[in-house]
Amino acid sequence: MTIKLTTKPLSTPLSRRNLLKAGAATAAGLAAPSFFVRNAWAAGKTMQIGIWGGVQGEFIRKQVLPSFEKEFDCKVDAQQGSTLGQIALLRAGKDAPKFTVMFVDDLGVEIAKREGLIDPLPRDKMPNLAKVYPRFIYNDGYGVALAISSAGLFYNPQATKPLESYAELWDPRFARKVSLVGTKTTPSVFTVIIAAAIATGKPYKEAQYLADQAWPKLKELKPNVLNLYSTDDAPLLVAQGQGAIGGPEYSKYVYPYKLKGASIDMCFPKEGAFTGVNCQILVKNAPNADLGAEFMNRMLDPAIQQGLAETALAAPAVSGLSFKPEIAGLLAYPESKMDELGLFSPDWAYVNSVRSSWIENLNQIFTA
Repeated sequence: MTIKLTTKPLSTPLSRRNLLKAGAATAAGLAAPSFFVRNAWAAGKTMQIGIWGGVQGEFIRKQVLPSFEKEFDCKVDAQQGSTLGQIALLRAGKDAPKFTVMFVDDLGVEIAKREGLIDPLPRDKMPNLAKVYPRFIYNDGYGVALAISSAGLFYNPQATKPLESYAELWDPRFARKVSLVGTKTTPSVFTVIIAAAIATGKPYKEAQYLADQAWPKLKELKPNVLNLYSTDDAPLLVAQGQGAIGGPEYSKYVYPYKLKGASIDMCFPKEGAFTGVNCQILVKNAPNADLGAEFMNRMLDPAIQQGLAETALAAPAVSGLSFKPEIAGLLAYPESKMDELGLFSPDWAYVNSVRSSWIENLNQIFTA
């Protein structure tokens, strides 16, 4: 039996060009998810950033970087450090920057801008900036907050009631019961401003420029000072009975102990609370600056801000978030609550210029 094969003519002539078109169409149907196409410009790039340590740094490493690296098919090398250490790295690399994004406190934004170490925030590439409370965009758009702590006094409720005024620290009932923040950390400058405010009766906004009035007042405080601390576990030691009260200190270092059941709480005397603001900045002439802008925008995403706030117990910089009551009670949030606490941020341009002399005077008074 003979089988006869018949064929129909091709509707489209077979050619190298048509074969290529067909192959491209097939490849498009099997393409990777759309975000890989959209972010192809970032594929294979490596970006170096400076972040914080502690629970904030851990959150970023575990909850932010993996998804960001996957979405942009890139590698982010995160190095942790403190504000002044980060500034030192920027100075060392000024002529040939290695870092793209740096996390610093608000005092560091002023230093970095003044020394020409950073570029303005790329607003056109950071749409989430529109969600940030305006008060938390710093130095004419050169830095933006990520987390805000309120600084006040921590105390053991079994040893004392909360203070209504900082002036009570000088009361004889606190003889050798005050754990005072040491000079290695930023809140030590709050000590000077507080003393000047008590000595002069002026609000912080004016008292910060009247440090000469603070030194005699601080000498009078010395009999009440048990120790100068420099570690984050100072609140726990007070909770365990070493002294009755301490600070001034950031809430993010105190409230975690409270949540774990320690006999510790915070009070914010009538003179007002201070702010401790963690910020991000874009390094001047940074490598992979576009990728840096994407990362900075990601850090301001409401979901990231929510998670960071709940993890670090520090208020978010963006509006419109809500928290469970047990968390909300520990945060200076929303903006109306910040106003109720009288949150004050020093004039860092001025304070940075005199800080070394302040630290020297504090050391002479309390360590001599």
